[in-house]
Amino acid sequence: MMKPQHILTAIIMACAAGISLTAYSQDVNPTVEVSRAYRAKHIAVDKPAMEMPVPDSVMRFDIDVDYTVRDSPYEGSYEFRPYMLDIRPEASADDSRRFFIRLGAGYPLHPTADLSFSPDFRTKSFSLNVYGTHRSYAGRYRAVSSDGISGGAAQPVLTWDRSSMKRYSGYDSYTRAGVSGRTDWKSGYFSFDLGYLGYARKDTLMTGGFDAFKAGLRVASRNSADRYFLYDIAISYLYGEDKVTASGPAYMTEHDFSLYARLGPVFSKESMAVIDLEAEVSDYGSYFSALSGRVSLTPHYMLDRGRWNLDLGAEISVLLGNDMTEYALPGRQINPRQMHSSRGQYVYPDIEIGFDAVRNYLNVYLKADGGDMINRYSDLLARDARPGLLASHSQYGLPLMDNTSERLNARLGLRGNIGSRFIYDLGGGYVMYKNYLADAVVEISPDIFGTGSFTVGSGLPLSVSSALYPAVSYVDCNMWYVDFSIGWHSENLTADARLAYLGTDMRNQTAAGFTPAPFSADADVVYNWKKRIYVGLHCNASLARHGYMYIVSPGTANGDVTVGKSSDPVRIPGYADLGLSAEYRFNRKASFWLYGGNLLDMTIQRSPLYCESGIYFIAGITVSL
Repeated sequence: MMKPQHILTAIIMACAAGISLTAYSQDVNPTVEVSRAYRAKHIAVDKPAMEMPVPDSVMRFDIDVDYTVRDSPYEGSYEFRPYMLDIRPEASADDSRRFFIRLGAGYPLHPTADLSFSPDFRTKSFSLNVYGTHRSYAGRYRAVSSDGISGGAAQPVLTWDRSSMKRYSGYDSYTRAGVSGRTDWKSGYFSFDLGYLGYARKDTLMTGGFDAFKAGLRVASRNSADRYFLYDIAISYLYGEDKVTASGPAYMTEHDFSLYARLGPVFSKESMAVIDLEAEVSDYGSYFSALSGRVSLTPHYMLDRGRWNLDLGAEISVLLGNDMTEYALPGRQINPRQMHSSRGQYVYPDIEIGFDAVRNYLNVYLKADGGDMINRYSDLLARDARPGLLASHSQYGLPLMDNTSERLNARLGLRGNIGSRFIYDLGGGYVMYKNYLADAVVEISPDIFGTGSFTVGSGLPLSVSSALYPAVSYVDCNMWYVDFSIGWHSENLTADARLAYLGTDMRNQTAAGFTPAPFSADADVVYNWKKRIYVGLHCNASLARHGYMYIVSPGTANGDVTVGKSSDPVRIPGYADLGLSAEYRFNRKASFWLYGGNLLDMTIQRSPLYCESGIYFIAGITVSL
């Protein structure tokens, strides 16, 4: 009989390999991105820009919570949640649609809504868009238990005890809404984005809500001349307030400011010299006692001539500020913990070299870069909006916010297409991290609160022997990865898949925290019959994650607590999330769609300790006018 891990490995391989073989023509386009995303992220580094061209109402599991100048740095197959459905509409035949709405709900309750409205103006130089997105889950969660942690098991497992069937009620939601606009003139354009960003969440102990106002402005050149001065300047601001209730209310405000600028002369269509300037500052009012910030300057020389594409640069980055705050529970003193105290190495490479080995069909590329990032509280929520993070820091002195430095990220790869339909990107590399941000779990001894049973965090039914609580960890580590992305795009069949391997030495470090999954896979296959009926198969899979937990226990002195690392490694089981989608289009303007997720009824922990109830279904309508 096959072992479960072997079965799961086979599922992961099938998810990536079950894609047909010929695909969509992709010319290698070395165009420089204006807004450079920070790349301190594990296997998601420089993934190919392979658009998943699914029909209007076929869903991919992703969440876009970017409200700053730069993209959210944390992605990966084990981090996004199944009910966060990112559904992008197809371009219409005449590109004249002004109103788009998608509504859906299911069982367990997964409300989903998308709205886009673009009024028609007399002048083509100005455009306006009103948008809104909502994703949420409300229902039962599977209560994760610390099976084996106190029983001397060789490999303790954080998983749902199916024999006990213990569950708890909660919810988690994400909402974004706003208005954006753009006006163009002969040599440039100006754009703005004003809106709201909100998270709401609840487990057995805590209820939280993060509400934020965001604003962004951008002005940039737009010129086709051989010689001109390039400029692109963008600023953004966010004000947010987090309301968390546990034993008592706690409120935290956040002010974020970001600046991005690219300036420099374009010598010709083949070469340019530019300087990138980035700055960001975060302030938390009276909740924490200091600012955190980052300033970087990156000069580039870019050359695109013949088969060669060069981007040669170096980044100078400085991290600013730190915080030391002292917390105390009644009768118990917690040692102060510094935040945003880590410093980077100041100078990082920023180099990309590409060569068209077979023009328009095969590009060989080499990239080497790095950089710093301040892990703001809103960044942590964008990564995982769990309600226990503030409490784990304030009550037990565990890590919350610190800077991450990607000292070096080197990648070598091949990308291109075969024929006119099959596209691919095969690459691998090495990343060196200082203060890599990892998921963590804390086990709390009931002796801290006295004897008896109690419930903490995600409320696991938590026996008298232990209780579990979400947290984060920062650890110095090295990672090496290989990933392979393929796509097949034809008139009736669209298929995309990605398989990734990631190795790390995190388990050899002294810090608590869980490693990323060593193998992960994503696959999406959509078949359409006469552009009216669409049927899709979707799979997201991950092998088990390993690590160590924080252990909080009574200290030697009366009222003190000590924080240590578990003596045995702990495992978060792997999973395969299998989904089916279907859509019927009445006409170009309206359709009805269905989606079924987690059809294998597995206990999926993309976020440690949080597992939805199992199989779910969503149904909805799409209207596009």
